[in-house]
Amino acid sequence: MSIVLMRALFTSLVTPAGPVLPPVVSRSPLAFFHVDSGGCEACGLEVEALMTGNYGLAEAGVAFANTPRTADMLLVTGACSRMMAPVVKAAWAAMPEPKGLLAVGTCAIDGGPFSNNYAVLGGLQAHASVDCAIPGCPPSPDAILDGIIRLLSPGTPRPAV
Repeated sequence: MSIVLMRALFTSLVTPAGPVLPPVVSRSPLAFFHVDSGGCEACGLEVEALMTGNYGLAEAGVAFANTPRTADMLLVTGACSRMMAPVVKAAWAAMPEPKGLLAVGTCAIDGGPFSNNYAVLGGLQAHASVDCAIPGCPPSPDAILDGIIRLLSPGTPRPAV
């Protein structure tokens, strides 16, 4: 066999024929870092139920991160107390760009029954730009997952107050 024929045979075996297809596997799941910033902790319990229950988070493209450095979105529950405000700010600062903010529950959105006073700053809407708000007192794990899926789905209205 000539070298030209061997090279042509090798090239045809290595080079794919036809158009290049897009990868089948989508990008990594959207990772959330959860901070419970105060309140009665009912919304935090519902988020924990979502994390540990059989809700098919992987199929929905959702994961929870153990550190804000590996998260895409900060998920906040509870009214922001003055003691937890530095923790929420530090978690936000540690997250890589692009990042988003998700408020779960009435307290996280507008403070709920915990108004602005000496110990509580109120909800996130008064202090930050919230990308997605899931109302409820507390919202069920199904409602939280539905809000997250609507956030991820293009063309659907985002959950809001």
